[in-house]
Amino acid sequence: MIDLAKRRLSQLCELLAESPNTSLSDNLRAFRFLVLVHASVQSWGYVARPLRSLHLAFPQTGIWIVSVTITACSVLALTRYSRWAPVIALPALFARLCWSGLWTPNHTYLAFFCVTLTAVLDPEREDEGVLLQQSLRWMTFVVFFYTGLQKLLHGYWFRGEFLAWMVSHGTDTWRSTFGWLLSAEELARMKTLGQTMRPDTGPYRIESVPFVLLSNFTWIAEMVLPVLLLLRRTRVASTIFAIAFVAMIQLAPRESMF
Repeated sequence: MIDLAKRRLSQLCELLAESPNTSLSDNLRAFRFLVLVHASVQSWGYVARPLRSLHLAFPQTGIWIVSVTITACSVLALTRYSRWAPVIALPALFARLCWSGLWTPNHTYLAFFCVTLTAVLDPEREDEGVLLQQSLRWMTFVVFFYTGLQKLLHGYWFRGEFLAWMVSHGTDTWRSTFGWLLSAEELARMKTLGQTMRPDTGPYRIESVPFVLLSNFTWIAEMVLPVLLLLRRTRVASTIFAIAFVAMIQLAPRESMF
């Protein structure tokens, strides 16, 4: 079993190094392992910093059990019984979703859907492996594109209203990341508007051109990047840019699990 685990880790390293020796099944097995590790680390994050709310009835012992279960499944994903890893992890992930409820980040649902796909479809079977790969690719396209579409439809990114509210009334991390784009007078004016948008308080609109450009660049990139991912010639470059883009937009909320 130890030798098999070493081979799995070796295959994962080849994948990360973009080795031509990796097959589709190797890639999907590596993805299955990584998404389970992601879920495991996030669960242990809830152990380290428990969510505090009167609406959360899940006992602390429960989140410990969930964390240990998903971690064990991550290890199982490196063995010959890897097919069972997401199947066993799925009920634990579902229990965690029920526990966190309204406090569940949207990317946690995305990870849950990815684990569900790897539990239903077997990478070892060629037909199911191709279907799994296509499903994950289209999920990436839909999530990225719809994220930008939401910003477009709601309209709070055209003049930087959402970012202005987060910088002036959000956490200190938002202010330290994007506050330098605003003048001291403009930031002070945002703070006087209050946390709720009312007709008598005035709009959260910013005069800073770089700030407005950054706000609009966000939703435009989220809608353009998935289209470029569909084109073979731009797929590699857009994938690298998409990873860097996601890392950049998470500088403010400091969501390490995103």
